[in-house]
Amino acid sequence: MQRKGLNTALSEATCLEIDVDRTNLVFQVTLDVLTLPESGPAPQDRTVIVTCSGVSRIAASLRTQALNQSEPLVLPLTLDELPEALHSFGGCHLHGWEFIDLPESSWTQWGDLLSFDTALAEDAAPHVLELSQEEGMAPRELDLRVWFTSLQITDRDGNTVDTQEFIDGGLRWWAAHDANDPRTSSDSADVAPPL
Repeated sequence: MQRKGLNTALSEATCLEIDVDRTNLVFQVTLDVLTLPESGPAPQDRTVIVTCSGVSRIAASLRTQALNQSEPLVLPLTLDELPEALHSFGGCHLHGWEFIDLPESSWTQWGDLLSFDTALAEDAAPHVLELSQEEGMAPRELDLRVWFTSLQITDRDGNTVDTQEFIDGGLRWWAAHDANDPRTSSDSADVAPPL
């Protein structure tokens, strides 16, 4: 799996919705990504759907922590309530710069603050996808980890997006951003570059 390239292409994407199919062991996240073609204007529709198949486990932590609190308050949440919980963040950018096959140190930061941890299959899947949402100045955060076997990217109409093309579009956007390309100006004020 092209971990580094995928991480860059997913950086600062806007998380629109998620869907979980327990029966078929599928997790989908719909994103508005930062991408540019090789030439010409920025695309009007940047929506992609990232589909994780062979999902064996999903865990999430929904929590708040006010400035005067020493420990976060873990909020109740179930797998079935997860799409609604994500929707309540109103379409935030993905927080962080690593999403695919993160080091275990990422999991240890919140793995003991779980709202739920649901196994969907007996055998552990080899890959992980981790997503995080933060609610601006409000002290609310959602961390989500999905263990999966394979990943596919499609457009809004279900057409397969080649993984390398997806990565290249993201790399072009960030290179254009660094060069002050006007095609990135509508998003630039609201994003932080990947590490």
